[in-house]
Amino acid sequence: MDPTMTAALREVLRKPLDNLTGDDFKSFKHLLRDQGQITWGKLEKADINDTVDLMVQVYTKGAGDVMLTILKKMNQNQLAMDLEKDLEELGGQQCSPGLVRGDGGVKVDITADSEGMVDASALSGGSPTPQQGGDDNAAEEVKKKKTSLKLKLREHLKKRFSFVHEESGVSTVQDIYTELHIVEGRTDGVNSTHEVSAINMSQIGRGPSSEDKQVKLANMFTDGSATKVLTMGVAGVGKTVAVQKFVMDWVEEKANQDIDFVFVLPFRELNLKKGERFNLPQLLQLFYPNLEDLENVLDLSECKIIFVLDGLDESKLELDFGNWICKLGEESSVDMLITSLIRGMLLSSALLWVTTRPAAASQIPEECSYLLTEVRGFNDPQKIEFFQNNIKNPEKAERIIDHIKENRSLHIMCHIPVFCRIIANVLKKILEDQSKKESPKTLTALYTWYSVFQIKSINDKYPEDKKMSAKEKGDLLVKLGKLAFKHLEKGTLIFYEKDLEECNIDVDCGALKAGVCTQIFNLESASTGEDMFSFVHLSVQEFLAALYVLHEGVLRANPFPKNWKEKTSWRFSHSRFDLFKMAVDKALQSQNGHFDLLVRFLLGLAPMLEPEIRSPLKEVLPQLAIREVSIEKTVQYIKKKIREDISPERTINLFHCLNELGDNSLVEEINRYRNSADEEKNLTPAQCSALAYLLLMSA
Repeated sequence: MDPTMTAALREVLRKPLDNLTGDDFKSFKHLLRDQGQITWGKLEKADINDTVDLMVQVYTKGAGDVMLTILKKMNQNQLAMDLEKDLEELGGQQCSPGLVRGDGGVKVDITADSEGMVDASALSGGSPTPQQGGDDNAAEEVKKKKTSLKLKLREHLKKRFSFVHEESGVSTVQDIYTELHIVEGRTDGVNSTHEVSAINMSQIGRGPSSEDKQVKLANMFTDGSATKVLTMGVAGVGKTVAVQKFVMDWVEEKANQDIDFVFVLPFRELNLKKGERFNLPQLLQLFYPNLEDLENVLDLSECKIIFVLDGLDESKLELDFGNWICKLGEESSVDMLITSLIRGMLLSSALLWVTTRPAAASQIPEECSYLLTEVRGFNDPQKIEFFQNNIKNPEKAERIIDHIKENRSLHIMCHIPVFCRIIANVLKKILEDQSKKESPKTLTALYTWYSVFQIKSINDKYPEDKKMSAKEKGDLLVKLGKLAFKHLEKGTLIFYEKDLEECNIDVDCGALKAGVCTQIFNLESASTGEDMFSFVHLSVQEFLAALYVLHEGVLRANPFPKNWKEKTSWRFSHSRFDLFKMAVDKALQSQNGHFDLLVRFLLGLAPMLEPEIRSPLKEVLPQLAIREVSIEKTVQYIKKKIREDISPERTINLFHCLNELGDNSLVEEINRYRNSADEEKNLTPAQCSALAYLLLMSA
């Protein structure tokens, strides 16, 4: 290019950059790097003059088009208009549609001979040449291939996402799906509190708010305002089922038909490929093997794509947001591929939907500009709708709904869809068998019945000679409990074969492979072929962990040892009260309450295992039924702790523990106090927490 022309072009390109703020200029450089021709190493410390020099050196006459594209992408429309006018005056540099790719990038053919010059016919807008006629045929061929790949993808997704496994059989997600309560924004900041504790606290004084902006699942991306969405919600609240519903609506052409391809990449499956290297098309080919030769058939940048990254909280990948790649064909670790997608640097035209539990949401830097949404599960009308949809007998459904309304602790938990499924499962069985006693009123009683019902049903699917004995069923419960406890301490919800083997669980055990434990423990096959395991909900994992702790205590093993000496001395002298006391102390030492529900379950098991009480657990674990003077001592110890200076969240959980133990004396005391005429007397912190508990249980 003529030196005079080059100098004039530099001057024209410098003007819009001079008008950008520091942050906008940094964004400009990031987007320039995304064009794939200039590395970040050259751009990171480049000032305005350096940046202009690099653009002219690499793109020569195409530099104007590149800058126009980036300014428009940044919504710097006035600067883009001024630049376009300056380029026209300069001559031959007007924005050429033929240069712009579907993702907003610019097609530039850079060779040593051409010095980066573009095809003149692309700039002239003249009549089609024979070459262009050939391009039309090629475009038609690409369209056919895209349609073929889309049909194959729909077929794959339908097989993978259309069904939900229930105890009664397999149902389609479209048949059983109940609309979820999803709102824009989040309830509060990053919250690492135990999710059940957070649920309890959030129910105090909360009612429907007119300020909550409702989000319809099918409309998240349709208004064009959001290209990246981060959806948060506690475990079991329905995030993954929402993904299934979103996918199936696209597959069945009910929503989002402007999207060409939907690629779901669950983190629990991506974990299996940690450390391996692929480029993005190769990774997609691995997860969607029926999309043959995807890398060579389709230019992904020309397609409208959504990536659904489900379960960020389950990720074991090293997400380093300070490093990324931007070229589709560039190979890197799975960790960096996913980081680059989330950051929006790789295939920047793609839509992104990330789901996670709240505590993991902070992994994504704020500058990634995600629209925040929160799944709050079911509101009260949706709870009723769920039971009416899932219990076909209207009379039984009504009785179950009435029972839940009468038991506040169950009613609170019912905003979580998985919990609704658990309670429907238990109460339906109890209503079917008139010989059973009254319906469970505490959380521990509910989970005890649920676990025993599921473990006893194993034999229903086995021939007579392969049926499991009561002892074998009890042993399986304890082994699952060990797995639950060990990984609860680590904060792990997803397990792989080696994790089961470490807890002496046979991965080829018929009870697991046949799917008869699917209501307790899920076996899932990844797209890549490996097996993954999980408990159906965090609360089920915590109940089984509590069962394991109690079992270890009976065997004189200390599940909470601080050191070798403590572990050894425990074997010679301890009582069940010592176990309960140690568990309460451990829960109180946790700042985020991650052992709250485990302790609640552990203490709730005590009255159920008294010799005179008929408990379903005694059929499979009779060794747990030992009379000890532990309940009253534990009650007194908890009351002592409540009067100490501990957080309201921990105090409220201790009130829940007293309720599980059958003691409501402190609550009755504060109720009498509340109804007394002496309104001027100040409440102690413990009484304030008791009042909060009363509000929670009577709201």
